[in-house]
Amino acid sequence: MDARELHSILPRAAPTLLIDRRALKLQASQSTPAAATPTGEEAALRLSVVIPAYNETARIGRTIPALLTYLHGLDYAHELLIVDDGSTDGTPDMARRLLSGEPRARVLEEPRNRGKGHAVRVGMLAAKGQFVLFCDADLSTLPEDLEKFWPWLDSGYEVVIGSRKMAGANVSRHQPLWRESLGKGFTWLTNVIAAPGISDVTCGFKCFSRQAAQTLFSLSVIDDWSFDAEVLFIAQRLGYLIKEVPVSWHDEPGTKVRLWKDTVRALLGLATIRANFLRERYKAQRRVTRKHT
Repeated sequence: MDARELHSILPRAAPTLLIDRRALKLQASQSTPAAATPTGEEAALRLSVVIPAYNETARIGRTIPALLTYLHGLDYAHELLIVDDGSTDGTPDMARRLLSGEPRARVLEEPRNRGKGHAVRVGMLAAKGQFVLFCDADLSTLPEDLEKFWPWLDSGYEVVIGSRKMAGANVSRHQPLWRESLGKGFTWLTNVIAAPGISDVTCGFKCFSRQAAQTLFSLSVIDDWSFDAEVLFIAQRLGYLIKEVPVSWHDEPGTKVRLWKDTVRALLGLATIRANFLRERYKAQRRVTRKHT
């Protein structure tokens, strides 16, 4: 979407920024194919873990072994997907070396850097597990926190997301003030414009049923870090049952967030979500009726 097209759409979108429940209803359509029913080995996989990576050689030498230690301790079948987003520092080669001999681990390579949202989408759509978790390459939330998700996933929730901002969360090392302020502002705007009632939009620890992952990420189009808001927007519009769970989190140095550039992109991302909604680009074949709680 170029600047002129965005400028022409925003005036029409502005009246909808005050969350009008009637305007937020989606009509079912036939634009998105239903997720395929898993068979054979896919049906036996309970969990897929997706890690987006871009120039992460300084981190994955520690985080991939930590992930494997956790996964090897599980009593159910699983797989690990590392999605390289066009790294230039040898990240995919290093990941393959670390995963050598792991039969249920894959490294997916994208030819150029397109953004975290794109890398997560590639992994979520390639995953074969009954449930699909994505988490950040720095493991700022440890995989053990997934154990808090299972009661909700097994009781029928199809989208369970970590929160650093609700009662019970534990943030042991905070982000720099400018990043915390940026995150809070983005969450507030997302609540107003796109996904009301979500306490922590950008926490990089989210789990989906495979069917939900296939539906939501097939419809998503945003490649930068505002993709979280888009996926939650679509999930709410389609009535998916969403549960926030408090997690433990710590900041890891070496962020790739660029203050001014990514702030502008995030604002444009929210505008794009509303514009896409008005253009009916978030239609799905199947509509569910469950609500966020």
